[in-house]
Amino acid sequence: MESSLVSELSALRERAEGLIKRADLLKTSGNIEGIGKVKKKIQAELTFIKSLEEGKVIPKKNQLKSTNLSHLDALLHTAETFDHVTAVLRPVHYETEEGYDISLLVDVVGHKGRSWVKVTARKAEALHRIWEGEGEYGEQNIVQQVGQYQDASSQNLLDFSPPAVHVVFYSGITQAVSAELLDLGAVVHGHIYQNDDEMRNNKPDLPVFHPEEEIDKLPLEAESIPQATNLDVTTMIALVSDLCHGGSSYSFNEPVIEELSQQERQRPLLPEVENFIKGKELIVCETAKHDFQAIIETIGGPREKERSQELLQRLHIVPDQPSSRTLTLSSSNRIKDRAKVIFGTGDALKIITTTANEAFVRAASKQGVAYSVFIHQSRALTEKKQQNPAKASPSSSSSNCNSFTDSIQHPLGLDNSNSYPQN
Repeated sequence: MESSLVSELSALRERAEGLIKRADLLKTSGNIEGIGKVKKKIQAELTFIKSLEEGKVIPKKNQLKSTNLSHLDALLHTAETFDHVTAVLRPVHYETEEGYDISLLVDVVGHKGRSWVKVTARKAEALHRIWEGEGEYGEQNIVQQVGQYQDASSQNLLDFSPPAVHVVFYSGITQAVSAELLDLGAVVHGHIYQNDDEMRNNKPDLPVFHPEEEIDKLPLEAESIPQATNLDVTTMIALVSDLCHGGSSYSFNEPVIEELSQQERQRPLLPEVENFIKGKELIVCETAKHDFQAIIETIGGPREKERSQELLQRLHIVPDQPSSRTLTLSSSNRIKDRAKVIFGTGDALKIITTTANEAFVRAASKQGVAYSVFIHQSRALTEKKQQNPAKASPSSSSSNCNSFTDSIQHPLGLDNSNSYPQN
């Protein structure tokens, strides 16, 4: 093997090993979904490079030039430097005008879900040539790819606004392509070449993201969102649980309940949930109401049953009406039919769902369906399981056993003009 080829392979191997270290650092230092996928892709590249070094595969120059390390490097850099990144390589689904269901991988999800980022490390000259129609048969140009992001964004709303689409060019982009992307509504990052001479003679610096400048480009908070919230069964259980109404001062034989009791003493749940639902209309679908009543009747204590009746009188019950994208979810251990109906109804009504069922939210997201949710800690019905009061001092929640009614005691004021379907 030629010495120049040996040196090139060694440099590629070191680069891949460096990328793996960066991926590991992201995985341990931040809660970014999908970093494991990026690491697997880097490891696959590293395995191939090692096979070339060991002579298991005869190396060719074009193989070294076509390595995917540049793109993976750009992906990691964006995840490291873009503001509030929550996921990489996230799958999303959308439906075309012809009715086809399309799956799409979003390179980076930033701004806490409010921005989708398309990353490319291809040279500006190559991107421009493909845009002019000189690419391989069936090869999409960058404008078409961003158009898919826009289509998917319009059908995968966060808090009922489409995520903004960003495009990051690590090797720059021509002014003509950039202009069309801006017309499409995308936010463009990276050096914009004004002419061919500049493109041939200048190497662009790494893109720099400025959070304070990007905030004006984010989707506006939807002021038109109805002042209502969809309650999951887990939220209703928490609102009436004796644990949240002074019961955390008791001891429990069950380790799980004892742990919840300790959590309640350290961080009372009602103030957190009340702060979110205060002033909002409380929506509950038929399935959630039925399951809540069944659970209360089976394991609820007298005080918990009394609170449940008070709560039910203040709820607006609507028919089950899961959104169409919810119906595409494949059922699993974490995606139950009941949860699909409850979360899907909130999604169809375009209101945030309050829940402690974070497992469902994460599992749905991995299938490309991201829900607008308010997630809180879980609580259980505990009145029947209370033993002698523990030595721990009662939490602040014990001082007001009916405090949750303060947030929802106002009349719902429903009438025939209400926008939510009623039975």
